[in-house]
Amino acid sequence: MMHVSLAFWSSWDLLLWSIIFAIILGISILFIIIVSLTISQNTAVSKDRQPGSPTHILIVLGSGGHTAEMFYMLEQMKLDPQKYTYRTYLVSSGDGFSARKAKDFETNHIQTNGTHNKNYTILTVPRARRIHQSYLTAPFSTIHCFWACLNVLRGRHPEQRLPEEHNSPYPDLILTNGPATAVCVVVAAKLIRFFLHLSTFSSWLPTWSTAPSVSKLRTIYVESWARVSTLSTSGVLLLPLADRFLVQWPTQAGRRAWWGMKRTQYAGWLVI
Repeated sequence: MMHVSLAFWSSWDLLLWSIIFAIILGISILFIIIVSLTISQNTAVSKDRQPGSPTHILIVLGSGGHTAEMFYMLEQMKLDPQKYTYRTYLVSSGDGFSARKAKDFETNHIQTNGTHNKNYTILTVPRARRIHQSYLTAPFSTIHCFWACLNVLRGRHPEQRLPEEHNSPYPDLILTNGPATAVCVVVAAKLIRFFLHLSTFSSWLPTWSTAPSVSKLRTIYVESWARVSTLSTSGVLLLPLADRFLVQWPTQAGRRAWWGMKRTQYAGWLVI
């Protein structure tokens, strides 16, 4: 009887210590993530880029109204092909509207010396979540989308062909205004940058590119014009992740994920 009692308490002690260890490990991981995000968001972009060097911009098209807003912004900023020498448009599967808008934009607005510039590509990734899709299956489709976005950022998409002057597969700048695919892209960019940063200090970690650079994969998220006083779901998720978070209403300015993080920046109306 004594042996049974001792075995019982030993099993409970083991379970208790396992729970304590799991809690400590979880808190440690959460602490590392928070500190890493804070450092990443407040790290200045390297100034070692040479003037006139090729720049690769990746533009995430979120379908419907998000795509319309994105092209309003691109038209107003007069996207210069001499500066942004290569452009990648990312669309979700089944979104023919966004793909056509990208082609029309390149044909009608991007010209070099009077001729249409061909230094762009339109890539398709799986949709993160379909309309009316069950919340039970949505995590699986989101992971599928995330993996595809990760491959795009690493230059592993089967239709991806960068010009020779771009010696790194990583885009220099990622511009997005949501929704779900944007979250996958920005999270993937943060993950790659995290490993690139670690690889500069630890030789045993795998390098993700032959020419790693922590100055690439910078992200800009623009909150929808329709969001006057509250952030969208994508905005809430990306507030601690995006390097710059632009809002179009004064009431949205100055928000931040937690103390020490960058605040949202009021940019005025970008789509009117």
